[in-house]
Amino acid sequence: MRTAGHVRTLASSRPFRKLLAVRLASQAADGMFQASLALSVFFNPALGEAGDPYRYAAAVALLLGPYSLLGPYVGTVLDRFSRRGLIAGANLVRSALTVVIAATLAAGFDWTWLVCAMVVLAANRFVLAGLSAAHPKVVPAEQLVTANSLASTLGALAYGLGLATTGITKLIDSGVSYSMLALAAGCLYLVSAALVTASFRSGSLGPDLEADRTGGLWKGISETTVGMVDGLRHLSRRRGPALVMAVQGLHRFLYGIVFIIAIALFMGFFWDVESDPTRTTTISWLLVLAVLGNVGVLAAAIATPRATRGWGPKNWVVVLMALCAVVVAALAGTMKPVMFAVAVLLVNIASQGIKITVDTSLQRGVEDAYRGRVFSVNDTVYNVGYLAGLFAAALVVPADGYAPGTLLGVAVSYGLVCVGYAYLARDAAPYDSESWSPAATEARPSTSQ
Repeated sequence: MRTAGHVRTLASSRPFRKLLAVRLASQAADGMFQASLALSVFFNPALGEAGDPYRYAAAVALLLGPYSLLGPYVGTVLDRFSRRGLIAGANLVRSALTVVIAATLAAGFDWTWLVCAMVVLAANRFVLAGLSAAHPKVVPAEQLVTANSLASTLGALAYGLGLATTGITKLIDSGVSYSMLALAAGCLYLVSAALVTASFRSGSLGPDLEADRTGGLWKGISETTVGMVDGLRHLSRRRGPALVMAVQGLHRFLYGIVFIIAIALFMGFFWDVESDPTRTTTISWLLVLAVLGNVGVLAAAIATPRATRGWGPKNWVVVLMALCAVVVAALAGTMKPVMFAVAVLLVNIASQGIKITVDTSLQRGVEDAYRGRVFSVNDTVYNVGYLAGLFAAALVVPADGYAPGTLLGVAVSYGLVCVGYAYLARDAAPYDSESWSPAATEARPSTSQ
C-alpha cells in the first residue's frame, strides 16, 4: 500500500483524528507559551542585555531540566494508570499554572514564575510521551509509520504556528503583553484536556496492564525504580530500537551546539546595533528560521514513509546523518545568515526523519506494557543530549557566536556518528521495513528483536 493510501485510511479514522486534535491543541499552546517565555527572557530590558551563550543554555536548562531527570518515572506512571486520564490531568494543571504565570510574568524572574514554568514545560514532554505510547491503540500496526509522520509533523507545525503567532504579535507591536499570550496558551491547554476527556473512554488509550496502586509513596518509588530497570532490560533485548535511540541522543547533543551558535550569532555577530537598535531584524530572522524549520518538518513527514519503505529505516537514518554532516560543514565555511536559514530547513528534515523512525521503532519493537517507560526514556535521552550540547557550546562559543571551528568539529562528529551507526546497525535495523509491504509475509521476524 502506498503512503497516500495510508494517509486516506488514517484521515477516515475517527479515533486517530481525535487523538491528533488533542496533540494539535496541546502543541499549539506549547508554541505560544514557550515563545512568550523566550521573548520575555531574551528581549526583556529589565534583565539586561542578552549576549551570553551561557545565559541561553541556562534558560533552556532550567525549563527542560526537571523532565529530563524525572521522565523515566513519568513513563512508569504511563504504564500503570490510564493514559487518557493522565494526559487530561496534565493539561488541566498546565492551564491552571498559566494563570499564575500570567499574573507574575510582568515582574520578571522570580521563584513563583520559574517553578510554574518548569512544571508546565515538564508536563509537555509527559503529554507527548503519553500520546506517542497511545498511538498503537488507535492505529493498525501497518499504518504506524505514516501515523507517526502525520502526528509528529502536524504537531510540530501547530507548535510552529504558536511560535509564529506570538512572534508576529510582538513584531508588529500590537500591544498584547506576554501575560496575555501565556493566558491564551492556557486556554488551548484547557481545550486539549476537554478533547481527550470527551473523545476517549478511561483505559481506551492503554496501558494493557495496570499495576497495584496501593502501598504508599515509598513503595511507589521503589516499584517505579524496579519497573524502570525492567524497561531498560526490555530495551536492551531490542538492539535495533536501542541503537537508533542512541543516534537520536547524539544528534540532539550536536544539535544543541548548533542551536547556541545560531542564537548567539543572530543576537550578536549578525546584529547591527546602529541600524536595528530594537532588534526588529533579529526577531524577523528568528521568525524566518521558525517557519523554515516547520517546512523542514513537513518535508520529512512526506519523505520518511516513502524513504523507509524504499531504502529501509537504517539506510534512511544513515542518509540523514550524512546530510547533517554536509550541511554543518557548509555553515562552518560560510557563516552567513542565509546559509543558516537553509541549514535550519535541511537539519529539521533530518531531525524529524530520525524522530519518526525512532518512534516507529519503539512502537514496533517494544511491548505495550513497557512502551510508556521506554518512550519516556527516549524523551529523557532526547532532552539530556540536547541540554548537554547547550552547555558544551556555552563553554566554547564566544559571546557573538562566531565559531566556525566549533561548527567544523560538529560536522566531523556527525560524520563519525553516520559511519558508526551504519556499521553497528548492519544486522540490527530499527524495524523490518519489508513488513510494511503487502508482499511481505506476516511470519517474517523483525530485525529489531
